[in-house]
Amino acid sequence: MERKAFPTLVLLLFAALLASLLLATRASAFVYWADAQNQTIGRANNDGSGVNDAFIHTGELPFAVAVDAGHIYWVNQNSNSIGRATIDGSEVNNSFIIGITHPDGIAVNGSSIFWSTIPGKIGRANLDGSEAKLEFIKGAIQPCGLALDSGHLYWADEALSEAKVGRSSLDGLFVQPEYVKIGAAFPCGVAVNAASIYWADTGFFGGGTRIGRADLASGKSVDPSFIAGAATPCGMTIDGSSHLYWGNAETGAIGRANTDGTGVDQSFVVTGGQPCGVAVDTLASLPAPSGGGGGNAGGGGSNDTTPPQTKILNGPGGKLAQGKAKFSFRSSESGSHFVCKLDRRKAKACTSPKRYTGLKPGTHTFKVWAIDGVGNKDATPAKRRFKVPVQPLMS
Repeated sequence: MERKAFPTLVLLLFAALLASLLLATRASAFVYWADAQNQTIGRANNDGSGVNDAFIHTGELPFAVAVDAGHIYWVNQNSNSIGRATIDGSEVNNSFIIGITHPDGIAVNGSSIFWSTIPGKIGRANLDGSEAKLEFIKGAIQPCGLALDSGHLYWADEALSEAKVGRSSLDGLFVQPEYVKIGAAFPCGVAVNAASIYWADTGFFGGGTRIGRADLASGKSVDPSFIAGAATPCGMTIDGSSHLYWGNAETGAIGRANTDGTGVDQSFVVTGGQPCGVAVDTLASLPAPSGGGGGNAGGGGSNDTTPPQTKILNGPGGKLAQGKAKFSFRSSESGSHFVCKLDRRKAKACTSPKRYTGLKPGTHTFKVWAIDGVGNKDATPAKRRFKVPVQPLMS
Protein backbone atom coordinates (compact mmCIF):
# COMPACT_ATOMS: atom_id res chain seq x y z
CA MET A 1 0.00 0.00 0.00
CA GLU A 2 2.75 2.42 0.90
CA ARG A 3 4.63 1.74 -2.33
CA LYS A 4 1.46 2.32 -4.39
CA ALA A 5 0.82 5.64 -2.64
CA PHE A 6 4.22 7.02 -3.64
CA PRO A 7 3.32 7.89 -7.27
CA THR A 8 0.18 9.66 -6.07
CA LEU A 9 2.24 11.72 -3.62
CA VAL A 10 4.68 12.66 -6.39
CA LEU A 11 1.82 13.75 -8.63
CA LEU A 12 0.34 15.89 -5.86
CA LEU A 13 3.68 17.54 -5.18
CA PHE A 14 4.19 18.16 -8.89
CA ALA A 15 0.72 19.70 -9.20
CA ALA A 16 1.40 21.99 -6.24
CA LEU A 17 4.73 23.05 -7.74
CA LEU A 18 3.11 23.72 -11.10
CA ALA A 19 0.38 25.80 -9.48
CA SER A 20 2.96 27.86 -7.59
CA LEU A 21 4.91 28.45 -10.77
CA LEU A 22 1.76 29.59 -12.57
CA LEU A 23 0.94 31.98 -9.75
CA ALA A 24 4.48 33.33 -9.82
CA THR A 25 4.24 33.83 -13.56
CA ARG A 26 0.96 35.66 -13.26
CA ALA A 27 2.33 37.85 -10.48
CA SER A 28 5.22 38.86 -12.73
CA ALA A 29 2.94 40.77 -15.10
CA PHE A 30 3.53 44.54 -15.05
CA VAL A 31 2.09 47.85 -16.14
CA TYR A 32 4.55 50.14 -17.96
CA TRP A 33 4.30 53.81 -18.92
CA ALA A 34 6.29 56.48 -20.72
CA ASP A 35 6.94 59.44 -18.41
CA ALA A 36 7.56 62.54 -20.52
CA GLN A 37 8.16 64.73 -17.46
CA ASN A 38 10.90 62.63 -15.87
CA GLN A 39 12.05 61.16 -19.21
CA THR A 40 11.81 57.62 -17.91
CA ILE A 41 9.94 54.39 -18.46
CA GLY A 42 8.01 53.51 -15.31
CA ARG A 43 6.78 50.14 -14.11
CA ALA A 44 4.40 48.78 -11.46
CA ASN A 45 2.92 45.40 -10.58
CA ASN A 46 -0.34 44.64 -12.35
CA ASP A 47 -2.22 45.16 -9.08
CA GLY A 48 -0.95 48.77 -8.94
CA SER A 49 1.68 48.16 -6.25
CA GLY A 50 5.46 48.36 -6.45
CA VAL A 51 5.61 51.63 -8.40
CA ASN A 52 9.00 52.42 -9.92
CA ASP A 53 8.76 55.59 -11.99
CA ALA A 54 12.45 55.35 -12.97
CA PHE A 55 12.59 51.73 -14.12
CA ILE A 56 14.50 52.84 -17.26
CA HIS A 57 16.23 56.21 -17.67
CA THR A 58 16.00 57.39 -21.29
CA GLY A 59 16.68 61.14 -21.15
CA GLU A 60 15.09 61.47 -24.59
CA LEU A 61 11.47 62.49 -23.87
CA PRO A 62 9.73 59.09 -24.22
CA PHE A 63 6.14 59.40 -25.37
CA ALA A 64 4.92 55.84 -25.95
CA VAL A 65 5.84 52.34 -24.84
CA ALA A 66 5.27 48.73 -25.93
CA VAL A 67 6.32 45.31 -24.64
CA ASP A 68 6.73 41.79 -25.96
CA ALA A 69 8.10 38.56 -24.49
CA GLY A 70 11.68 39.76 -24.27
CA HIS A 71 11.87 43.52 -24.70
CA ILE A 72 10.46 46.94 -23.89
CA TYR A 73 10.23 49.49 -26.72
CA TRP A 74 9.57 53.23 -26.61
CA VAL A 75 9.60 56.26 -28.90
CA ASN A 76 12.00 59.15 -28.18
CA GLN A 77 10.73 62.54 -29.29
CA ASN A 78 13.98 64.36 -28.50
CA SER A 79 16.18 62.11 -30.65
CA ASN A 80 13.52 61.03 -33.20
CA SER A 81 14.23 57.40 -32.51
CA ILE A 82 12.93 54.16 -31.03
CA GLY A 83 14.61 52.81 -27.92
CA ARG A 84 14.74 49.26 -26.67
CA ALA A 85 15.77 47.39 -23.51
CA THR A 86 15.47 43.83 -22.30
CA ILE A 87 12.37 43.06 -20.29
CA ASP A 88 14.31 43.40 -16.99
CA GLY A 89 15.27 46.99 -17.90
CA SER A 90 18.89 46.26 -18.83
CA GLU A 91 20.77 46.70 -22.15
CA VAL A 92 19.19 50.08 -22.84
CA ASN A 93 19.61 51.24 -26.47
CA ASN A 94 18.05 54.64 -27.18
CA SER A 95 19.03 54.41 -30.87
CA PHE A 96 17.54 51.03 -31.73
CA ILE A 97 15.84 52.60 -34.80
CA ILE A 98 16.79 56.13 -35.88
CA GLY A 99 15.72 58.72 -38.44
CA ILE A 100 12.04 58.87 -37.46
CA THR A 101 10.39 62.30 -37.55
CA HIS A 102 8.45 63.07 -34.36
CA PRO A 103 7.27 59.58 -33.36
CA ASP A 104 4.32 59.47 -30.97
CA GLY A 105 3.00 55.89 -30.90
CA ILE A 106 4.35 52.34 -31.01
CA ALA A 107 3.03 48.77 -31.10
CA VAL A 108 4.64 45.36 -31.60
CA ASN A 109 3.57 41.85 -32.49
CA GLY A 110 5.51 38.63 -33.00
CA SER A 111 7.31 39.82 -36.14
CA SER A 112 7.17 43.60 -36.49
CA ILE A 113 7.41 47.00 -34.84
CA PHE A 114 5.00 49.73 -35.96
CA TRP A 115 5.17 53.43 -35.06
CA SER A 116 3.12 56.54 -35.81
CA THR A 117 4.50 60.02 -36.51
CA ILE A 118 3.00 63.51 -36.42
CA PRO A 119 3.78 64.10 -40.16
CA GLY A 120 0.98 61.65 -40.94
CA LYS A 121 2.92 58.49 -41.68
CA ILE A 122 3.14 55.08 -40.03
CA GLY A 123 6.41 53.17 -40.12
CA ARG A 124 7.29 49.53 -39.79
CA ALA A 125 10.44 47.45 -39.16
CA ASN A 126 11.29 43.87 -38.39
CA LEU A 127 11.36 43.02 -34.71
CA ASP A 128 15.17 43.17 -34.72
CA GLY A 129 15.03 46.73 -36.09
CA SER A 130 16.05 45.82 -39.63
CA GLU A 131 14.36 46.80 -42.91
CA ALA A 132 12.78 49.95 -41.48
CA LYS A 133 10.16 51.52 -43.74
CA LEU A 134 9.48 55.08 -42.65
CA GLU A 135 6.42 55.42 -44.91
CA PHE A 136 4.80 52.00 -44.55
CA ILE A 137 1.35 53.65 -44.52
CA LYS A 138 0.55 57.17 -45.74
CA GLY A 139 -2.64 59.19 -45.62
CA ALA A 140 -3.19 59.80 -41.92
CA ILE A 141 -3.30 63.41 -40.76
CA GLN A 142 -1.84 63.38 -37.24
CA PRO A 143 -1.79 59.76 -36.05
CA CYS A 144 -1.18 59.52 -32.32
CA GLY A 145 -1.12 56.00 -30.96
CA LEU A 146 -1.36 52.51 -32.42
CA ALA A 147 -3.02 49.20 -31.60
CA LEU A 148 -2.85 45.72 -33.11
CA ASP A 149 -4.98 42.64 -33.27
CA SER A 150 -4.38 39.44 -35.23
CA GLY A 151 -5.51 40.95 -38.53
CA HIS A 152 -5.27 44.74 -38.40
CA LEU A 153 -3.32 47.81 -37.38
CA TYR A 154 -5.30 50.72 -35.90
CA TRP A 155 -4.34 54.34 -35.28
CA ALA A 156 -5.98 57.31 -33.58
CA ASP A 157 -5.99 60.36 -35.86
CA GLU A 158 -5.98 63.83 -34.32
CA ALA A 159 -8.11 65.57 -36.93
CA LEU A 160 -9.77 68.20 -34.73
CA SER A 161 -13.47 68.46 -35.72
CA GLU A 162 -13.24 65.27 -37.79
CA ALA A 163 -11.23 62.94 -35.54
CA LYS A 164 -11.17 59.29 -36.53
CA VAL A 165 -9.60 55.89 -36.04
CA GLY A 166 -7.93 54.48 -39.13
CA ARG A 167 -7.31 50.82 -39.89
CA SER A 168 -5.24 48.75 -42.30
CA SER A 169 -4.36 45.14 -42.92
CA LEU A 170 -1.06 44.14 -41.33
CA ASP A 171 0.66 44.14 -44.73
CA GLY A 172 -0.34 47.79 -45.18
CA LEU A 173 -2.16 47.16 -48.46
CA PHE A 174 -5.79 47.61 -47.43
CA VAL A 175 -6.15 51.03 -45.75
CA GLN A 176 -9.33 52.49 -44.27
CA PRO A 177 -8.36 55.97 -43.00
CA GLU A 178 -11.82 56.66 -41.54
CA TYR A 179 -12.82 53.31 -40.08
CA VAL A 180 -14.32 55.04 -37.02
CA LYS A 181 -15.62 58.60 -37.39
CA ILE A 182 -15.35 60.09 -33.92
CA GLY A 183 -16.27 63.72 -34.57
CA ALA A 184 -14.96 66.61 -32.46
CA ALA A 185 -12.13 65.18 -30.38
CA PHE A 186 -8.35 64.98 -30.15
CA PRO A 187 -7.58 61.26 -29.69
CA CYS A 188 -4.08 60.22 -28.65
CA GLY A 189 -4.23 56.55 -27.78
CA VAL A 190 -6.17 53.56 -29.09
CA ALA A 191 -6.73 49.98 -27.91
CA VAL A 192 -8.76 47.04 -29.18
CA ASN A 193 -10.19 43.77 -27.97
CA ALA A 194 -12.37 41.18 -29.69
CA ALA A 195 -15.48 43.37 -29.48
CA SER A 196 -14.53 47.04 -29.32
CA ILE A 197 -12.19 49.87 -30.27
CA TYR A 198 -11.32 52.37 -27.51
CA TRP A 199 -9.58 55.74 -27.71
CA ALA A 200 -8.33 58.41 -25.30
CA ASP A 201 -9.58 61.95 -26.00
CA THR A 202 -6.66 64.07 -24.83
CA GLY A 203 -8.38 67.37 -25.67
CA PHE A 204 -7.40 70.01 -28.20
CA PHE A 205 -4.98 71.69 -25.79
CA GLY A 206 -5.05 69.03 -23.10
CA GLY A 207 -7.83 68.94 -20.56
CA GLY A 208 -9.70 66.05 -22.18
CA THR A 209 -11.80 63.90 -19.87
CA ARG A 210 -13.27 61.15 -22.05
CA ILE A 211 -12.57 57.59 -23.15
CA GLY A 212 -14.52 56.65 -26.29
CA ARG A 213 -15.65 53.33 -27.69
CA ALA A 214 -16.99 51.89 -30.97
CA ASP A 215 -17.88 48.47 -32.34
CA LEU A 216 -14.80 46.67 -33.67
CA ALA A 217 -16.51 44.71 -36.44
CA SER A 218 -18.25 47.68 -38.06
CA GLY A 219 -16.58 50.82 -36.74
CA LYS A 220 -20.09 52.05 -35.82
CA SER A 221 -22.01 52.54 -32.55
CA VAL A 222 -19.67 55.37 -31.57
CA ASP A 223 -19.83 56.46 -27.93
CA PRO A 224 -17.37 59.36 -27.45
CA SER A 225 -18.05 59.52 -23.68
CA PHE A 226 -17.96 55.82 -22.80
CA ILE A 227 -15.88 56.63 -19.67
CA ALA A 228 -15.78 60.11 -18.13
CA GLY A 229 -13.63 61.75 -15.49
CA ALA A 230 -10.17 61.18 -16.99
CA ALA A 231 -7.53 63.91 -16.76
CA THR A 232 -5.94 64.50 -20.17
CA PRO A 233 -5.94 60.78 -21.04
CA CYS A 234 -3.00 59.88 -23.24
CA GLY A 235 -2.18 56.35 -24.38
CA MET A 236 -4.16 53.15 -23.88
CA THR A 237 -3.86 49.40 -23.57
CA ILE A 238 -5.90 46.31 -22.65
CA ASP A 239 -4.73 43.31 -20.64
CA GLY A 240 -5.81 39.68 -20.74
CA SER A 241 -8.17 40.10 -17.78
CA SER A 242 -10.46 42.56 -19.63
CA HIS A 243 -9.01 45.67 -18.05
CA LEU A 244 -8.56 48.92 -19.94
CA TYR A 245 -5.69 51.26 -18.94
CA TRP A 246 -4.86 54.86 -19.88
CA GLY A 247 -2.38 57.50 -18.81
CA ASN A 248 -3.84 60.53 -17.00
CA ALA A 249 -1.13 63.03 -17.95
CA GLU A 250 -2.66 65.88 -15.93
CA THR A 251 -2.77 64.05 -12.58
CA GLY A 252 0.27 61.81 -13.07
CA ALA A 253 -1.71 58.61 -12.69
CA ILE A 254 -2.66 55.50 -14.66
CA GLY A 255 -6.41 54.97 -14.88
CA ARG A 256 -8.06 51.58 -15.14
CA ALA A 257 -11.55 50.20 -15.76
CA ASN A 258 -13.22 47.03 -16.91
CA THR A 259 -13.71 46.94 -20.66
CA ASP A 260 -17.47 47.22 -20.13
CA GLY A 261 -16.92 50.63 -18.51
CA THR A 262 -17.44 49.56 -14.91
CA GLY A 263 -14.96 49.64 -12.03
CA VAL A 264 -13.37 52.95 -13.03
CA ASP A 265 -10.29 53.92 -10.99
CA GLN A 266 -8.68 57.11 -12.27
CA SER A 267 -5.69 56.67 -9.91
CA PHE A 268 -4.98 52.96 -10.20
CA VAL A 269 -1.22 53.72 -10.30
CA VAL A 270 0.13 57.04 -9.03
CA THR A 271 3.30 57.52 -11.03
CA GLY A 272 4.86 60.72 -9.76
CA GLY A 273 5.34 61.99 -13.31
CA GLN A 274 3.43 62.65 -16.52
CA PRO A 275 2.41 59.36 -18.14
CA CYS A 276 1.53 59.34 -21.82
CA GLY A 277 1.68 55.86 -23.24
CA VAL A 278 0.81 52.64 -21.40
CA ALA A 279 1.66 48.99 -21.97
CA VAL A 280 0.86 45.83 -20.04
CA ASP A 281 2.90 42.65 -19.83
CA THR A 282 0.09 40.25 -20.72
CA LEU A 283 2.31 37.19 -21.14
CA ALA A 284 0.85 35.49 -18.08
CA SER A 285 -2.73 35.76 -19.19
CA LEU A 286 -3.12 36.47 -22.90
CA PRO A 287 -1.34 34.75 -25.81
CA ALA A 288 -2.20 37.59 -28.17
CA PRO A 289 -0.15 40.37 -29.83
CA SER A 290 1.22 42.84 -27.28
CA GLY A 291 1.87 46.45 -27.99
CA GLY A 292 1.96 49.87 -26.55
CA GLY A 293 2.03 53.46 -27.14
CA GLY A 294 0.76 56.88 -26.94
CA GLY A 295 -1.80 54.45 -28.07
CA ASN A 296 -1.04 50.91 -27.16
CA ALA A 297 -2.09 47.63 -28.66
CA GLY A 298 -4.72 45.84 -26.73
CA GLY A 299 -5.36 42.16 -26.59
CA GLY A 300 -8.13 40.38 -28.36
CA GLY A 301 -8.29 38.99 -31.83
CA SER A 302 -9.41 35.66 -33.16
CA ASN A 303 -8.23 32.06 -33.08
CA ASP A 304 -9.19 31.68 -36.75
CA THR A 305 -6.14 30.51 -38.71
CA THR A 306 -7.92 29.13 -41.79
CA PRO A 307 -7.18 31.19 -44.93
CA PRO A 308 -9.97 32.02 -47.37
CA GLN A 309 -10.13 30.66 -50.91
CA THR A 310 -10.12 33.05 -53.88
CA LYS A 311 -12.00 32.47 -57.11
CA ILE A 312 -11.97 34.45 -60.37
CA LEU A 313 -15.54 34.65 -61.64
CA ASN A 314 -15.03 36.47 -64.93
CA GLY A 315 -12.06 37.64 -66.97
CA PRO A 316 -10.58 37.62 -70.45
CA GLY A 317 -10.08 34.31 -72.18
CA GLY A 318 -6.98 33.11 -73.93
CA LYS A 319 -6.77 36.13 -76.22
CA LEU A 320 -7.73 39.75 -75.88
CA ALA A 321 -8.56 41.88 -78.88
CA GLN A 322 -8.05 45.19 -77.07
CA GLY A 323 -5.46 46.34 -74.54
CA LYS A 324 -8.10 46.22 -71.79
CA ALA A 325 -8.96 43.56 -69.22
CA LYS A 326 -11.59 43.24 -66.51
CA PHE A 327 -11.67 40.66 -63.72
CA SER A 328 -14.40 39.80 -61.24
CA PHE A 329 -13.57 37.67 -58.20
CA ARG A 330 -14.81 36.62 -54.79
CA SER A 331 -13.69 35.07 -51.50
CA SER A 332 -15.02 32.02 -49.72
CA GLU A 333 -15.31 34.18 -46.57
CA SER A 334 -17.52 37.25 -46.24
CA GLY A 335 -15.79 40.41 -45.05
CA SER A 336 -12.58 39.64 -46.96
CA HIS A 337 -10.50 42.18 -48.85
CA PHE A 338 -8.24 41.53 -51.82
CA VAL A 339 -4.76 42.09 -53.21
CA CYS A 340 -4.19 42.06 -56.99
CA LYS A 341 -1.02 41.71 -59.03
CA LEU A 342 -0.46 41.92 -62.80
CA ASP A 343 2.78 40.47 -64.19
CA ARG A 344 5.73 41.94 -62.30
CA ARG A 345 3.92 44.99 -61.03
CA LYS A 346 3.74 45.55 -57.28
CA ALA A 347 0.82 43.83 -55.55
CA LYS A 348 -1.79 46.35 -54.41
CA ALA A 349 -5.10 46.36 -52.59
CA CYS A 350 -8.02 46.04 -55.00
CA THR A 351 -11.75 45.47 -55.25
CA SER A 352 -13.89 43.47 -57.63
CA PRO A 353 -14.15 44.18 -60.52
CA LYS A 354 -10.54 45.10 -61.27
CA ARG A 355 -9.87 46.81 -64.61
CA TYR A 356 -6.64 47.30 -66.57
CA THR A 357 -6.12 49.47 -69.61
CA GLY A 358 -3.25 50.24 -71.96
CA LEU A 359 -1.92 46.69 -71.82
CA LYS A 360 0.97 45.97 -74.18
CA PRO A 361 0.87 43.09 -76.69
CA GLY A 362 2.08 39.80 -75.26
CA THR A 363 1.16 37.29 -72.54
CA HIS A 364 0.05 38.60 -69.15
CA THR A 365 -0.69 36.96 -65.79
CA PHE A 366 -3.25 38.25 -63.31
CA LYS A 367 -3.26 37.06 -59.69
CA VAL A 368 -5.60 37.88 -56.82
CA TRP A 369 -5.47 36.92 -53.12
CA ALA A 370 -8.29 37.13 -50.60
CA ILE A 371 -7.48 38.16 -47.00
CA ASP A 372 -10.13 37.49 -44.37
CA GLY A 373 -11.21 39.76 -41.55
CA VAL A 374 -8.55 38.51 -39.10
CA GLY A 375 -5.65 38.66 -41.58
CA ASN A 376 -5.46 35.11 -42.95
CA LYS A 377 -4.27 35.32 -46.57
CA ASP A 378 -4.97 32.78 -49.30
CA ALA A 379 -1.64 31.01 -49.87
CA THR A 380 -2.55 30.05 -53.46
CA PRO A 381 -3.88 33.06 -55.39
CA ALA A 382 -6.46 32.68 -58.11
CA LYS A 383 -4.63 33.12 -61.41
CA ARG A 384 -5.56 33.84 -65.02
CA ARG A 385 -3.22 34.04 -68.04
CA PHE A 386 -4.28 35.93 -71.15
CA LYS A 387 -2.75 37.35 -74.31
CA VAL A 388 -2.96 40.76 -75.93
CA PRO A 389 -2.26 40.31 -79.67
CA VAL A 390 -0.28 42.70 -81.81
CA GLN A 391 -2.71 45.02 -83.51
CA PRO A 392 -2.44 45.11 -87.34
CA LEU A 393 -1.23 48.35 -88.85
CA MET A 394 -3.89 50.44 -90.55
CA SER A 395 -3.31 50.76 -94.32
